[in-house]
Amino acid sequence: MKKFVALICALTLVLSVSACSKSGTETTQASEAATETTAAPVETLPTPSEEIPVVTAKPLYGDLLDNYFDALLQGLEPMDYENRGLNYLPGIVKDINEVGYCLQDMDGDGSTELLIGSVSDNLIYAMYTMKDDEEVQLIDAGERNTYQLTSDGVFLNRGSNGAASYGTALEGSNTPLFRFGTREEVAPENRSGMSLTVTFSKSDSEQLNYNTGTGLYEKLNADGSPMTDADNGQQAAFTNVFVLYASSGVKDDGVTRQYDLTGGTGIYLTKGGWETIQWTKGDATAPLQLTDASGKTLDVNPGKSFLAIWGGYYGQALRLLDGDGNEQALPEKPALLNSAVPDEAAEAAEQAQQHAQALADAQDKLNQAQTALNEALQAQQDAAGTADSSDDDAASQRVAEAQAAYDAAAAELAALQPAEETDGNTEPAADSAEEPQSEPDSANGENAG
Repeated sequence: MKKFVALICALTLVLSVSACSKSGTETTQASEAATETTAAPVETLPTPSEEIPVVTAKPLYGDLLDNYFDALLQGLEPMDYENRGLNYLPGIVKDINEVGYCLQDMDGDGSTELLIGSVSDNLIYAMYTMKDDEEVQLIDAGERNTYQLTSDGVFLNRGSNGAASYGTALEGSNTPLFRFGTREEVAPENRSGMSLTVTFSKSDSEQLNYNTGTGLYEKLNADGSPMTDADNGQQAAFTNVFVLYASSGVKDDGVTRQYDLTGGTGIYLTKGGWETIQWTKGDATAPLQLTDASGKTLDVNPGKSFLAIWGGYYGQALRLLDGDGNEQALPEKPALLNSAVPDEAAEAAEQAQQHAQALADAQDKLNQAQTALNEALQAQQDAAGTADSSDDDAASQRVAEAQAAYDAAAAELAALQPAEETDGNTEPAADSAEEPQSEPDSANGENAG
């Protein structure tokens, strides 16, 4: 560990602490304002004139403190803190004199906890404890998920969304997202959930294939290549795969997708098998609840889980195959919200868009063909003025080829136009293409005009 200056109070806690330090090198006196809110007396801190002890041996949480200290010295950005496995809030504060740490047995179990937080406003950014000789993070605060320590030793958590409802206890236990339990193995002949493809759009799909050797679902990119973990280079793989059906529509802006996240049906894949499930959430702060088809709480295999929200609107699809490639009959897709565009209307709009694009492409092709024909005709005229008859033959061949390309492009455009618009005339509109030049008398082909 770098030489931290010891015994400077890092957090203005409402508890008496036994070992505190600021993540800097300056010594300060404890403010009167801080001591007024203290429920117990704070230890007297050394004055600037006193010699400050320097920690040279590796203390508890030394590597972790060293990491925070280095990040502050370098002025790293919040994302850099997260990449290091640290709380990102010091990256917002950036002031090394404002961020501090405190060592204290917070729950009286004889194990010292580490708190990282603000020196001036009593906010706790992160808290760690030791479990089996390893550092375990108990608190990971954010801009909209703050923690403070009250005078009775209780952590006060304020959150603007559902993050606060999934709190962490001092002993390291988390509010579980699932009810984990060991499930029976799936016999090879009953492995009906071997390959899942979730299509969100034409350019976005998720494919997960079950590996009988590892017992995991391996994820592929939309192009079929393995999706790899950036940290270890290994293919992303999951014990559990959930697809939660959710009715969808469009928000007031007419573009952003909207989902009903209060509940619905879905499917659960694990160990090569699958089953229909039900899910409920109620509101943003309510816990996710999963049940099987009979309504009993779903037991989920311990391990990593992949979860997809699927609305089933136009352009989306869901396909599940067994080991022999047989497609499985899945639950019906959820009903659309009132704000959604019906599939029929969405299909008609897509076809109209595709037709408009095809018309534009055909017109552009015709314009290019006409330009090429005009150039060929001009070249033919130039060749007629030379004494070499071979020039005339080459020019005539060029005109014939250009004429054929023009005729094909005109026919393609005519086929895309409504009958009332074509009226038997395959020529391009006067404002969209130039009239071809008149062919000289020596030309063998027909006049393009």
